[in-house]
Amino acid sequence: MTALPSHPAASARSVARPVDRILADVHSWPLFAGPVIHTRALAATDDVETFELWLEQDRSVRSVVLERRTSEVPTALVFRADGPATVVRYRDDLAGAVDIETTAPAGTDTGATASLEIVVRRILTELAESAALPGGPGAWVYTFEDVVRTHGSVGDVFEFLRRLELWPGGIAHVHEVDYDEDDDGVQTVSTTVLGDDGTRHRIPSIRICLRQARVVYKPLTVPPIARAHLGQWSVEQHADSVTITGRHTIALDPAGVRQVLGADATIEAATRLVRSALGKHSLDTLDAAKSFAENSLRSHDPALSWDRLGTS
Repeated sequence: MTALPSHPAASARSVARPVDRILADVHSWPLFAGPVIHTRALAATDDVETFELWLEQDRSVRSVVLERRTSEVPTALVFRADGPATVVRYRDDLAGAVDIETTAPAGTDTGATASLEIVVRRILTELAESAALPGGPGAWVYTFEDVVRTHGSVGDVFEFLRRLELWPGGIAHVHEVDYDEDDDGVQTVSTTVLGDDGTRHRIPSIRICLRQARVVYKPLTVPPIARAHLGQWSVEQHADSVTITGRHTIALDPAGVRQVLGADATIEAATRLVRSALGKHSLDTLDAAKSFAENSLRSHDPALSWDRLGTS
C-alpha cells in the first residue's frame, strides 16, 4: 500500500522546480486551478506554445488564449481576451512569486481587464499551492474509464449526453437539471443529485460540448475527499457498434482524504472509494445513453449532422 506522503523539508530551489513543471503542463491546469475548466492546444513553435483556455468566474465562462513564451527567461505567460493582454512572469523563488503586468489598448473596458487579472492571479496562486502538495501533485491524481457498447447511432447517443433535460427520469440519481447553453456549446449547469439515502445535493458545473461527439465537464463543487473532478463523455463509431466512454480524472485532497478515511488512510483506499461512488453514477449515465439510443425509432436524423455536434 502507498502511504500518504508527508511534507518534506525543502529548499527554495527544490520547491521552485515543481512550480515550473506544473506551469509548463498546461493541460493539467483544470485539475489544479479552479477557474480553468478545459484547455486545448492551438499551435507550437520553438519559442511559443499557444493554448485556448475556458475559464469560469462567477458562474460565467470566457475563452482566452494563452501563450507560453519559452524563449524568454523566465518563461512568460500571456493571457489574451477581448484585446487586453495580461503578461505573467515567474521568479524562481520559494513562494513561486510572480510579477503581473497588464497592458490593454486605449479605450478598453478597465473592468474587464481587472476581471481577467483577478482570475489569472487566482490561477497562479492555486497552481503554486498544488505544486507544493506532499509527494507532488501527480501523486494525488486518479483516472478511470467506463465503456459501454451500443447498436444505437452516434447521433442519438450524443443527443442524450448533450440534452440534459432528458436526464431526470432517465438516470436514477439525477432528480432535476437546470442549464443554459450558449452558441459555442458551453453549458452552465445546476444538477440536483439523489444520494443513496434519498438526500438531495445540488451540484453546479460547467460543460463544453465539443466536436467528435464529446462533452467535457467540471463540477464547481466536489466532496471533501477531492480538490477537482474532470469528466468526459465521448462517443465513437466502430464497424459493428458504437462505444460510449465515461472518463473521470480526480485530484484528491490530502487533508480531505484524512478527514474522510482517517489519519492512516492510503491513496489506494481513497481511489477505491472514488471508483465505487463515482463509477456507479458513470455507468448509470452510460447505460441510460445506450438505452435512449437503442429505443429511438429513428436510425438517422439529418438535424444531428456533424456540423451540429458542438465546437471544435
